Amino acid sequence: MKNKRKQILLTWDAFNNGFVVTAQTVKLLWEKYNIQINEIFYLQSQSLQKSNLAEIDVFWGNTTRSEALKSISENERNKIGEEKLRSRLRDCYEISENFKRETKNLPKFKNKNVNINNVTDYQSIYDNLAELIKKEFHGKDNLDLHINVSPGTPHMHVVWLMLNSAGYLPVNTTLWSSQWIRETKKTVINKIKFKPKTFLSEILKSKYLKTHLPEINPNETKSQKRQEAEKRLELFSHIPNVPMLLLGERGTGKSTYARTLVKRYQEGGLPFVELACGTFSEELMRDELFGHEKGAFTGADKEKKGFLAKFNKGGILFLDEIHDLTKPLQRQLMQVLQTGVYYPIGSIKPVKAIFRLITASNLAFEELANKRLDADFLDRIARFIIEIPPLRHCKEDLESYWSKVWKEVADFDSAPKIVWNKELYDFIQKHYLPGNFRDLQKIASYIIAYFLDTKNKTESVSLAIQEYKKWRQKTDTDSERSYFKRFKTYNEIIAEFNKDLVNWAINEYGNKKKTSEILNRSESMLTKDLNQDRLK
Repeated sequence: MKNKRKQILLTWDAFNNGFVVTAQTVKLLWEKYNIQINEIFYLQSQSLQKSNLAEIDVFWGNTTRSEALKSISENERNKIGEEKLRSRLRDCYEISENFKRETKNLPKFKNKNVNINNVTDYQSIYDNLAELIKKEFHGKDNLDLHINVSPGTPHMHVVWLMLNSAGYLPVNTTLWSSQWIRETKKTVINKIKFKPKTFLSEILKSKYLKTHLPEINPNETKSQKRQEAEKRLELFSHIPNVPMLLLGERGTGKSTYARTLVKRYQEGGLPFVELACGTFSEELMRDELFGHEKGAFTGADKEKKGFLAKFNKGGILFLDEIHDLTKPLQRQLMQVLQTGVYYPIGSIKPVKAIFRLITASNLAFEELANKRLDADFLDRIARFIIEIPPLRHCKEDLESYWSKVWKEVADFDSAPKIVWNKELYDFIQKHYLPGNFRDLQKIASYIIAYFLDTKNKTESVSLAIQEYKKWRQKTDTDSERSYFKRFKTYNEIIAEFNKDLVNWAINEYGNKKKTSEILNRSESMLTKDLNQDRLK
C-alpha cells in the first residue's frame, strides 16, 4: 500500500440500488486508483431495507448468500426481483473476497443515521452534513476523505458540491462520481474536478475572518486582578443610570464586559446601544446620537430618529473610544446627562432620554484628564472607574482564554480542533501580548493557516510564533529601545529607564508585590517609577 494515510469513504445509502454500490466503489478505488479504503461511513436518512442489510452482512462475512436471501421478506424480493437480488449478493461476496485476498483486510464499517427533515430539503441536508463533517473529520491530521456524491437524491448530490465549493470540506477531500453503464453492464468511477472560487465561497470564508473578542464568564476567572475588576463591575452595575468609565489597554475586553456583563444586570430588556466614537465624524456622530428634523440641513429630506430616542424608558448607551469624541459633542452629551433631555438637530422641542452611559478608553486616565476630555465631561462620565487588567497580569486565565479565542477564530468547518502544546503555553505565558486578546486571535489564526498547509500541529505552532514575532508591534519593554538620545536630560533618561524596568519586572514576575520583593524596592516607589515622578 503506497499511501499510509487513513483512507475514509463517505457515502449515502443507495436506497434503490443497495449496498453493492458502495462495495463497487471500494473495489474501483483500489483497482483504478490504488486507494485502499480503511473505513466506510455509511449515511442514511431512513431505516435500511432488509436487502441492504443482507448485502452488508455478506460483504463482511457475517452470513452466507443463501441465508442472506432468506432474511429478505417475500414482498421485498418480489419488488426488487429475486434474480437481481442474487446478483447483488454475489457481487458483494466476490468483491469482499477479492479485497481480502489483495489487501488482507476489509474496511471498518460505521453506520451513520443523519436526521434530516426529508431527502429534498436542501437546508436540512446542508446543515446536517456540515455538522457531521466538522465533528468527525476536521482537525484530524492523518486521513484522506473520499466522498461518493452519486448515491442519494439529486438534492444530496447538489449539497456535496455546495459544501465543496464553499470550502467547508477538509483539505484532503476528493469527490467521486460513480455510475452504472447500461451498455457495458459495468460501474465506472471518476474523480470530480470541480472547486470554483465563487463569490459565494469568498463571502462564506470572509464570515469567519471577522473575529470578535470572546464572551467572558466571570465564574471561570482565576486571576485575582480580573476577579477584582469583575467584582467592581458587578457591584457598580447594580446602581441604575450611574455613568461608568472602563479603562484598559486595547484588546483587554472592555467592550465585551460592557456588552455581556454590565448588560446582564439590566432588568426589563431595555435597549443597549453601542457606538465607537473613532468611526464617526463629528457631524455624523451628532446625527447618529440626536437625530434630526426634516429640512434641518441640506439632504435632510425626512425626519430621522437618533439612538437617544431609544432611551425614553431607560437603557444603556456604550461609547467606546470616548477619547475620540470631540469637545463640542462632549458638552452636548453632558447637557443630556445633566437634564435628561436632548434636542434633535433642527428642533426646539425637548425629547426625554434616560440611560446609563458607559464609556471606554485605552488611554491612561491622566491623558484623558489632561489632554483629551473636557474636565466637566470627565467628571460626569467617570462616576465609577474600573480598570481592566492586561492579560500578562492574568496568566492564570490564559489557557481558558485561549480556548475561547480558538472557538471564535476556528469557527469554520475546515479548521482543526484546538491546538495547545508546551511551546505555545510557554510563549503566551512569557510574551508581553500588547494587543491582549487580539494577539491571541492573531496567533490562533496563524496556527490554523499553517496547519491547513502542513497538517502538523507542532510545526504549525512553531511557524505561527515565528510569523507573529516577525510582525509584532514593538512595546516600551523591547530591548531594542535606546534611551540615549540627544537633548534628553539625565532625569528624563533615568525616569524612562525606571518605568520600563518596572513594566518589564511586573510582566516577568506577575504583580507589583512580587516585583517589590525581588527588586528590593517599595511598591510606592515602583508606582512613582511608573508615573515617571522624576520628571515632575
